[in-house]
Amino acid sequence: MKKKIDIVINQWGLPYVPIYVLKKASKGLSLKIFSVHHNSPKTNGRLKGIEIAMSETNNKFCALILCMKKVLTYYVTSYSMWYVYQKSDKYILLSDSYIREFLSFTRVKKATKLVVITNPITIPYIEEYEKILSYKRKEIIYVGRIDYNQKRVYRVIEVWKLLEKKYPDWKLIIIGDGEEKSKLEEQSFQLGLKRIVFEGFKNPLEYYKYASLLILTSEYEGFPLVIPEGMAWGVVPCVYGSYSAVYDIVKDDVNGIIIEPQKDEFDAENMAERMSLLMCDNVRLKLMAKAAKQMSNQYSLDVVSDSWYKLFV
Repeated sequence: MKKKIDIVINQWGLPYVPIYVLKKASKGLSLKIFSVHHNSPKTNGRLKGIEIAMSETNNKFCALILCMKKVLTYYVTSYSMWYVYQKSDKYILLSDSYIREFLSFTRVKKATKLVVITNPITIPYIEEYEKILSYKRKEIIYVGRIDYNQKRVYRVIEVWKLLEKKYPDWKLIIIGDGEEKSKLEEQSFQLGLKRIVFEGFKNPLEYYKYASLLILTSEYEGFPLVIPEGMAWGVVPCVYGSYSAVYDIVKDDVNGIIIEPQKDEFDAENMAERMSLLMCDNVRLKLMAKAAKQMSNQYSLDVVSDSWYKLFV
């Protein structure tokens, strides 16, 4: 039985090849193409990798080559994103704050095709806040990939080093895997950290259930689902404000903590100090956990799927 395709969702909203092939394949068909960009428009892993290499070289010639490579990559990426936008009927971003970034990065003049739809919470969670509260332990969790380019989990270790001795009844749990995991385990051992556990790749649901705080120190992100997922379970997020979308999700000192970059640098001491204020004040922690739980309702599957339905019709 033949089926008529009305809409194609292109989940790869950056490279031009998929949209080029899609336009060729759909020639003569009356279908709509919706492209989705899953990161901050102004950066990506490739650009960040070049920046890292530039910071690590002492060779002037290599630095010059890397600088040229960065400029070329920037313009190729910008053009590719512009091309995908032009060939799409709608282009979906994950945050209102990304609209300005997108227009600046691509030099698109008008945002007539841009639509903002966030990622939804797809894990199960309990609606009753009081029941969630009864599960809580003195646990801090990190959930995600363990790499240097984006996640910078070594920063989590730096923060925990400042907290562990001060709070002997708390522990840090790292949930995730990646190329930096063994290096960070060794770093923790060398620092003499005792109450840090590397769980590897696991379903985070049980960890959200019992954790009180979630820490995320990424150099860049799109819309990290671990934040609203944790908030749905009353986990207060403590995050590095290196990307604009996080300010949509977390309201500083209301439902979480945001540590703003200081001269584009992460301040571990500031993060530890801010987290410490919550770890020693259970009343304040509970109030913020309740506010986090309430905020997470904006990212429920029903709310987000309704946004997609309105786009389809």
